[in-house]
Amino acid sequence: MKKSILIALALLCCLLLMTAAESQAEELPMAPVKMEIPPQAIPTQAEGELEMYDITFPEDMPLEARNFVLLARAQFEKYPFVKLPKANEYTEWYYRDDREIGWCSVFQIWCSYHSGLQLIKHKQDVTVAPEDCISAMEGRVGNVYYVFEAHDRWQQADKMEAIPKPGYIVIYGVRGSTPYTHVAIVETVTELGDGMYELTTIEGNVNSTIKRMNYRYDATPKKKFYNMSVIPEEEITRENCQYTLQKKDWYITGFGATW
Repeated sequence: MKKSILIALALLCCLLLMTAAESQAEELPMAPVKMEIPPQAIPTQAEGELEMYDITFPEDMPLEARNFVLLARAQFEKYPFVKLPKANEYTEWYYRDDREIGWCSVFQIWCSYHSGLQLIKHKQDVTVAPEDCISAMEGRVGNVYYVFEAHDRWQQADKMEAIPKPGYIVIYGVRGSTPYTHVAIVETVTELGDGMYELTTIEGNVNSTIKRMNYRYDATPKKKFYNMSVIPEEEITRENCQYTLQKKDWYITGFGATW
């Protein structure tokens, strides 16, 4: 009898600890957007606790960055190409209200925080160590760029041979307009040779949906700001993606190295 009671108490303690850990990720003292200093990174989930979706990661990729990709992919699987309202679970978590707003950056903030990345704000006085996994707690895409640039984690595609990795942030620009129009998460990268890469990305707020995109990126394009192209239909190997470019005048501005 005593042994049964002890086992029951141990199970109850485990349940309470799990509940506390889950609530820690949701119960912030105020809306993240109003915080002068972002919250501390929460503990990331252990290896194997998230669905892998047959994704193979680089051996040196930190667990937080892996979980960043897996959590973003899980959100796509939860809402695959489903049209979401502009006030949704990601915006309500970030703003703590029902405002309707573009939410591509808010989506990556939600995924960053819930996978254990340390969030950083623009102009925040903070030291980032080489081993730190970071992202930007900024709703404006331009400020996402400034965060990575300030900490030497930015690769500008028109100034260097910017090489993407899984778990990096990708920022898109519009030719003849802003270089900071949209932000997404790199899921997988396949090197094709001669500076060409095949990217799969998870993108929030693409026509009000979470989309999984599959396209080619040229790190050494012959023409500036023309570094994206579609994959020939006969060479498409991934399933459940959008294979057309979102906009014909979009290009990759660069990558934020989260790790």
